[in-house]
Amino acid sequence: MKVNRQGEIGQPPPRSTRIFNMESHWYFSTREGTDVGPFDSRDEASSGLQDFIQFIQLANHRTLHNFLNTLASNRRHKLTA
Repeated sequence: MKVNRQGEIGQPPPRSTRIFNMESHWYFSTREGTDVGPFDSRDEASSGLQDFIQFIQLANHRTLHNFLNTLASNRRHKLTA
């Protein structure tokens, strides 16, 4: 059963898991387009994802701004490498 998240109105959008396995290791994907890992188990990746979400929710504005800029810079660097 699909349910709306806090603040969502109307039909819930399609959801996909953010946790995946690649070459015997586990990772999670962020909304920012970054894959984080490797973890030794799905449970560890899930715990890492929960920690990441908590960081995003609790980070002050400047820390969050710097973090997102660093992700964007790393992504640009990978595209030109």
